[in-house]
Amino acid sequence: MFSIRHFISRMNRLKGTLLVIIALCAASFYVGLYLKAESSKATPSDKRLAEPRRAVDPPGAPVGAPVAVPVQPRQTTLNQIITETKPKHFILKPAATSAFKSALNKTWMTWTDIESPGVYRACVPRPKDDIEMTEVVTGGLVEHSNRMTITHCLHSCIALGFTYAALSRGTECFCSDVRGESPLLNYMESALCDIPCSGEGRYHCGGAQHMSLYRTAVPDNRCSKVELKPVGSLPLVALASYPRSGNTWTRQLIERGTGLLTGSVHWVNEKDMTISKKIFPGGNIDYHSRQTICVKSHLNEAKHIQTFEGAVLLIRNPYSALVAEIFRRQMLDQAKTAEETIQYFNSPEWRNFAENQSRSWKKMAVQWITNSKKIFVAHYENLQENTNEELTKIVQFLNVPVDNQRVLCAVQEHPSSKATGIALGNHGRKTRVYLTKDPFPSEVRKLVDDNIKEVNATLIAHKLTPLPRDYSVEVY
Repeated sequence: MFSIRHFISRMNRLKGTLLVIIALCAASFYVGLYLKAESSKATPSDKRLAEPRRAVDPPGAPVGAPVAVPVQPRQTTLNQIITETKPKHFILKPAATSAFKSALNKTWMTWTDIESPGVYRACVPRPKDDIEMTEVVTGGLVEHSNRMTITHCLHSCIALGFTYAALSRGTECFCSDVRGESPLLNYMESALCDIPCSGEGRYHCGGAQHMSLYRTAVPDNRCSKVELKPVGSLPLVALASYPRSGNTWTRQLIERGTGLLTGSVHWVNEKDMTISKKIFPGGNIDYHSRQTICVKSHLNEAKHIQTFEGAVLLIRNPYSALVAEIFRRQMLDQAKTAEETIQYFNSPEWRNFAENQSRSWKKMAVQWITNSKKIFVAHYENLQENTNEELTKIVQFLNVPVDNQRVLCAVQEHPSSKATGIALGNHGRKTRVYLTKDPFPSEVRKLVDDNIKEVNATLIAHKLTPLPRDYSVEVY
């Protein structure tokens, strides 16, 4: 039977164990109090580190904002970039497979598809103060963002109806239109725009005192309307040239400068090409219909020339034209690399080509000069140097009233490679590659020089503008 005496007896036997348990409980109690007191003394930085980490911190987070534990950046696709950065109210078509690519110094973004939201022009000076900014940048500062991208700025300006987008200091997006001789089009070296875009660091969004300028897809109303005339309403005038002499660029200038489409004698072969459908719709029709202001031709037979009532003959330095034609044939027609094409200049085939094509260059010029009923000679180098003045002369020859704002707009819409060269370097076209040594053997150079002299003598004999400079200089 259980009694108090038995209970006391058992407690005496277990008192050692009980003392240990009591000691452990007391120790645990006091340790808990100590830790609670120390926790109340924690520093602010300790608290920040104790916060749960986020997936990504926005670039340029304010001072004092929680600091995230470093994480691996996610791989973002092109379509994700476009979707995440475009304004909500802008509907964007899916990007073409060629889409975007980086270029020299990763300074700008360029598109290889005709359907593009814009085109890079150059790095330009940032207006020095608010007054100048208001005068030069007509749309002003549209957005300041720590996630700024070129695509987002372009589409913001497009949605607002502006023809130019300019990015500066990595975070700023400006929009503008251009009227007259705008300082906004003072093209400078792209390396001056050296601040990475805050939302896409692989590209640059201007500099501290410069802006990365892009022409948006918004039409410029001064010269955007270009039309096809009724059948039989225009004289048949040629725009003749040896290949790679600037015919495509000159057609663009003429269309914008006159408001009339141009055609092509090669329309049967060119009508299904993308460039004809999108850029030169006048090249899709039979040029005999006399609906276009002038007609592209690379042909040089007298019978062909005499079918035209007049001609604009475009002449380019043969040393430049022949090299450019080789790059076109090798890189575009045969899909060779620039390095493979450069090696071609060491082959016997190049020498044969240079000899034969220099004769073709001469024949093209002499035949059109001597067989045309009426002719205006435009020198490619002069057109590059003084585009506005030379285009005005061409428009006058084509018997179209000169609209100075339209001509200026045409020049601004299609600036010469000389104007953009300081910004684009050798990235202006796929085939613009520069050689580091003279590719013309001495005997071939003598033949080319003789052909140049004959063309110049023919020009002088017909009281036409002679070649603008000594074409025998090494300009390859």
